[in-house]
Amino acid sequence: MDKHYDGEQPRLRKTLLFIYNPMAGKEQIRNKLADIIQVFCEADFIVTLMATNRQNDAKNAVIEYGSRYDYVVCSGGDGTMNEVANGMMRLHEKPICGYIPAGTVNDFASSLRIPKIMRHAAELVTQGKVFRCDLGSFNDKFFTYVAGFGAFTEVSYTTPQEWKNMLGKTAYFIEGLKHLAEIKPHHMRITYDDGVVEGDFVLGLVSNSVSVAGYKAYQKEDIKMDDGLFEVLFIRDLKNALELQEVLNALLTKHLDATKMFRCSSRHLHIVSDDEVQWTLDGEDGGSWDEVDLFNHQQVLPIICGDEALEDISSQMGEEPV
Repeated sequence: MDKHYDGEQPRLRKTLLFIYNPMAGKEQIRNKLADIIQVFCEADFIVTLMATNRQNDAKNAVIEYGSRYDYVVCSGGDGTMNEVANGMMRLHEKPICGYIPAGTVNDFASSLRIPKIMRHAAELVTQGKVFRCDLGSFNDKFFTYVAGFGAFTEVSYTTPQEWKNMLGKTAYFIEGLKHLAEIKPHHMRITYDDGVVEGDFVLGLVSNSVSVAGYKAYQKEDIKMDDGLFEVLFIRDLKNALELQEVLNALLTKHLDATKMFRCSSRHLHIVSDDEVQWTLDGEDGGSWDEVDLFNHQQVLPIICGDEALEDISSQMGEEPV
């Protein structure tokens, strides 16, 4: 006997892989997980859960399973988001990405105006718009918002976790200021789109974000996260207290025009140093290198952000979720 159909086609439910780091930040995901899943289920998603246990779990999960899902959403710190982005770049067909920040600083989420309240961030995944964000590559790895060395970069993974939990963003900034004059300078030759600069540098930031280490250096400028360009800031070797004070004043006032600063916007950088330099990618250890290539890959990461963020970070119009 034939089955009877009422003429209505069944609605296809969207599938979502939710990857979360249970140890991120103050481990707040443990108390919020049920709320987050409820938000997804009420929006009629079919949800698969995965908790990370070790480094690269999130990246490997995206590589192995990501193409089977409509959405891949992660919750954790910037390091977890970095792993997901690295996994996404290995997929030919990319699902839509969502981010529920649960770390200490969450620079990437701050730039995308993703809510700090986890339930609200989950609701944004179901209601927000898709923003096609630039990603940077650093030799054979990818980063979402910053590659750097020196003060404000080494601090991210040398600051004890208990300090991060207690002080949050303040811990990064205070530690960075404290160590700025102590950082060993590196002699570098930096080739960028418009030329070459050479000298001794104590800090380098190559970013696709308005926020680094919780510090919004570029918040008053027209910085876009989908224009195919990095924002580049290097600080030269500081010889005395006056030079240090000039740089600190420039950082605090966000007028980054001190004589010891080099700034540019560039799609590509090739950096050669006389010795191996310890780099960090999105706050995680990026290894030691004496030669690096950095490229901006324009609009390759489809990630959900709030409507209010688009005017500030996008040179394009946002798209409705698929």
